[in-house]
Amino acid sequence: MSLPESKAWLVDGFCRYVHRMVSRRFTSFGVQFAEPRDSMSPTSHALVVYANHVGWWDPIVAMLLRRSYFPGRILYAPIDAEALKAYRIFSKLGFFGIELDRLSGASDFLKASRAILAEPRSSLWVTPEGKFTDCRDHSQPLMPGLAHLASSIPSVSFLPLAIEYPFWEEPRPMIAVRFGARQVFELGMSKRDCSDLLESALRQTQRDLAAAVVRRQADDFEYLIAPRAARTSWYDTMRAWKAWYHGHPFDPRHSTITRNSQS
Repeated sequence: MSLPESKAWLVDGFCRYVHRMVSRRFTSFGVQFAEPRDSMSPTSHALVVYANHVGWWDPIVAMLLRRSYFPGRILYAPIDAEALKAYRIFSKLGFFGIELDRLSGASDFLKASRAILAEPRSSLWVTPEGKFTDCRDHSQPLMPGLAHLASSIPSVSFLPLAIEYPFWEEPRPMIAVRFGARQVFELGMSKRDCSDLLESALRQTQRDLAAAVVRRQADDFEYLIAPRAARTSWYDTMRAWKAWYHGHPFDPRHSTITRNSQS
């Protein structure tokens, strides 16, 4: 089977565009790691990143993470075939359509994934929950295709990724993600054992990220987009002019108000 199309120059250009779009819509983009970054992705074999499926932004989050942390890897990702018809640009960016509501969809996913993972520089990004699921709901089972890959293709790294879009003090949400511990499965392991280990690792990564989000400590993350706040109303503009008139710096972040009120 031929590989899906993934044009590096177009992927990089699209990432530059969506980085600006994300910067306008989110307060920050924070990243955590369960292991040292250098150990996440050995270049000797292909990589599968599998994440919980929170919402519409997930593919864009994946693209920005790939550019920042796995720049030498080619991006591939399955997407619902109907969604791909609506966003045709993704067909040039490594995304390939899968008909999730048909039995042939699973077979097509496995065929495409095997071809992709035969190339050591490949990175396959998947959301095996199969549908949008609240980030704190861990009851959705993972689709079996992921475990089938883990049990049948040796020397592939599987990396769990937890994603949330929480609100903290600012009017816009942040993007918060966490990479879990890398897994490599031995050839001959049962699909059931692989499935249990994959799901356990993803859910633990989600719990760890949730605990960090609840703590609301900005220093718990490193940032692709640093925390900041923009003026959101005419009242902020008036506050800025007042601060300038009195010779004081103006910080539009609501967190500066809440911190001062608690001290």
